[in-house]
This record gives sequence, C-alpha cells and structure tokens, in this order.
Amino acid sequence: MRRARRVVRVLVLAVLALPAVPALAQEPPRRGPQDRAAMEARVREQMARIVKERLKLSDEEAQELSQVVQRFEGRRRELGRSEMATRRRVEALVLEGGTDDDEAVELLERMVELRRQEAELFEEEQEALLEVLPAAKVLQLQALREEMGRRIRSLRRGEGRRRPGPPGAFEPGNVDWLLGVTLPS
Repeated sequence: MRRARRVVRVLVLAVLALPAVPALAQEPPRRGPQDRAAMEARVREQMARIVKERLKLSDEEAQELSQVVQRFEGRRRELGRSEMATRRRVEALVLEGGTDDDEAVELLERMVELRRQEAELFEEEQEALLEVLPAAKVLQLQALREEMGRRIRSLRRGEGRRRPGPPGAFEPGNVDWLLGVTLPS
C-alpha cells in the first residue's frame, strides 16, 4: 500500500513537472531563410529612411541613391562570400599546421586579388554616388555605413545584448536598436 502511494506520488510529481521540462530544454527559436530575408529587407528599408533623413535628401535623390546602391549590392555580396570562404580556408590551413606552401601561396594570391576587387568596387561605387549626390553627402553616407557596420559587428560579438535598451530591443525582427534609431513601424 505504501509502495503504491509512493508510486502514485512520483507519477503525480512527474506529470506536474512535464510542462516545465520542455520549457527548460527549449533552445531559442532559430530564424529560417524567410525570417532572415524579412529582417534584411527591414534593415534596408530603415537604413534608406535614416539616410534620407540624415542627408536631407529629396524623394528623387533618395530614389536615385537606392538605384545606385542596388546596382552594386550583388557584387558586394559575392565579394563578401568569397572573402569569407578564403578566410575559412586560411583558418583551416593554419589549424592543420600550415605546411602546404603551394596552398598558402595560392591563398595569399587570392587575398590580394580580393583586396584589388574590393578597391575597384569601392572606386566604381564612389563615382556612381558622385553622379547622384554632392561629395559632402557621399562622405556622410560613408560615415553612416561605417557606423552601421560597427553596430552590426558589435551585435555579432554579443556586445549589444549587454547594453541597456528599451524592452523588446532584442526580439527577432527588431532592428531599430541596430540602426541606432527609434522609428515607427
């Protein structure tokens, strides 16, 4: 009889504890490609609003600027992927002991080529931007891009998560903090 009560008690406690177990074991939800694409679109949209506001652009200037940025976006993205792949291969080679001189020379040549392509892309983009904006505004745009880049790198390193911010600042899809603004949705 005592044993039956003890078994019933254990079962009741186990049943009561079941809802808590999955909650403890759950990982934060991972964003899928759709979530990432939506967040990237929101970042681009809000960045465009910030640029228009801070550079005091007319609607026409903002539209022309958007077209220039979009023209270079694909090449910049592809260059970024190539740089990341090269960095990963360099890291792997170093971890493997880094004794393959032929591959090391190849990687060094690839790094030089990527830097050259990056410089060419930057020069082409600056020339295209100068066709749309005065030089002072192009410099302001570059400063804004640098600021956003620093914020993104800070967030990737996890530094942003320790900063105080408004409630919900780090919920999926909230990019206002990242951009350093509070904009209406």
